[in-house]
Amino acid sequence: MTSTTVTSKPYLQRLWIYSKEMFPVLIYLPYVIALYLGMNFLTQAVSGQEIIIDTYGIVGMISAFFVMLQMRTFDDLKDFDLDKDLFPWRATARGDVKKNDIFSLMYISIGVLIIINLLFGQKTIVIFVIMMVYTIMTYKWFFAEQYHRDRPFFTMITHQPIPWVINFYLIHTALASGDTYQAFTGKHWILLLIFTLPVTAWEVSRKIRAVGNETHYETFSLLIGTRTATIIPFIALLLSGGLGIYIANLLGLDESFYGGMVILILYVSFIYGRFLIYPTKKNNILTNTAMIFTTLLFANLLVHLLINTGIEVSL
Repeated sequence: MTSTTVTSKPYLQRLWIYSKEMFPVLIYLPYVIALYLGMNFLTQAVSGQEIIIDTYGIVGMISAFFVMLQMRTFDDLKDFDLDKDLFPWRATARGDVKKNDIFSLMYISIGVLIIINLLFGQKTIVIFVIMMVYTIMTYKWFFAEQYHRDRPFFTMITHQPIPWVINFYLIHTALASGDTYQAFTGKHWILLLIFTLPVTAWEVSRKIRAVGNETHYETFSLLIGTRTATIIPFIALLLSGGLGIYIANLLGLDESFYGGMVILILYVSFIYGRFLIYPTKKNNILTNTAMIFTTLLFANLLVHLLINTGIEVSL
């Protein structure tokens, strides 16, 4: 086990280190805003209502950021001791960030989420509570930590619905915008798939190693094989792209949207197809590919939706 030195840096400086190395705010914040706005606007558009940004849009945007920070702290706390062996260069393993620092960020995140939703998100409070209970249960290993630690594949399956539950809640903050709480329909299930399948693809992709490059860190490729694991995110991204084209056609988006989607699908097919044939470390750029596809898919939908519609701000 790698030894660490307890830092003497002040609290705010330790948080700054955590922000730079573990949760880069300048990267996550724009990403969360773009992701949520795309989800919010598309949710309202497929409901056939005028796109509006009101209190619920702000609640959803703030919640999207802090729930992401909350889940990041959950992961860092659960892997705090493990990182000392596997990732000795990380700020926590080096001792530049204390465990209590991460706890404080976790409590801040949960506190902000509860306060803002209690005060300004009464329409969606039931779904918010369900989301919070589920995410906190995953942090506590559903109160069966040893069982989950002994069964990593079972743990992956029970924890993978996290982004689905979070996005389900975020879609409802969009449905609650305006005077009438719109119904959750089959079209919104499709949106849930479009916005969540790429997250699942990224989560699986980052736990895939090239053949011969496995460590004792549990990965999907270690559990079910490199090529089998690679097929899962590949299909998820292709399905997300196909559903994106379906929604674009439904909303009558400009034809230039489809050209961008064809390029994205060909790009993903090349990178994942190459790794399936030659699963080498050099070809393992699946995580970045999934992130690029996700970002550009959401941006493509958002930009073309904004071209086709107007937005009303009502706070």
